[in-house]
Amino acid sequence: MTETELVQRIRKGDRKAFDFLCREYYAAFISYAKMVLPYDGAEDVVQDVLLNVWGNRARLSEERSLQGYILRSIYNRALNKLAKDKSASDYQQWYRMTIVSLTSFYCDPENNDSIRHLYTMDLRNKINGAVMSLPPKCREVFRLSYIEHKSTKEIAAELGVSTSTVSNHIHNALVMLREALGAGLLFLLLHNFR
Repeated sequence: MTETELVQRIRKGDRKAFDFLCREYYAAFISYAKMVLPYDGAEDVVQDVLLNVWGNRARLSEERSLQGYILRSIYNRALNKLAKDKSASDYQQWYRMTIVSLTSFYCDPENNDSIRHLYTMDLRNKINGAVMSLPPKCREVFRLSYIEHKSTKEIAAELGVSTSTVSNHIHNALVMLREALGAGLLFLLLHNFR
């Protein structure tokens, strides 16, 4: 079963698909969480995240990597758990923060190829989805301008429209992409195409 099929089935409330996800990846999720927390805490975090995934299954996106989403959720929840743990002694607190620092290094996409690959897949899917959501003419003008690097005049001549129409399509595409992706991802998208 592909990840897209798995997400589709879970979104529809298919308990068997969710059980498959848990059976197939539970040990890996626990191992990931244990990089930050003691075993009991790791198990609690993973169970909380999986319950949250099931409870919010209707909001799961087929465009994002489900494993990447769950790993990021585990990481964030583990860090939150550490930050809220007031019962630890100063030494335990220092020790945990040291672990958090090390984990941040190893779980940071900049330092870990596997994690980077998951984030890259998520990022690529998000950008492709945003570009594909543009109206057809807008998408075509955006493609010609930013992917094929054609000038406004060249695009206007190719499509048989005025240069102001081309400029309007480019402006509208950038506005829609900024809304869909945010300024940071839009900058990344445009930087990679220019």
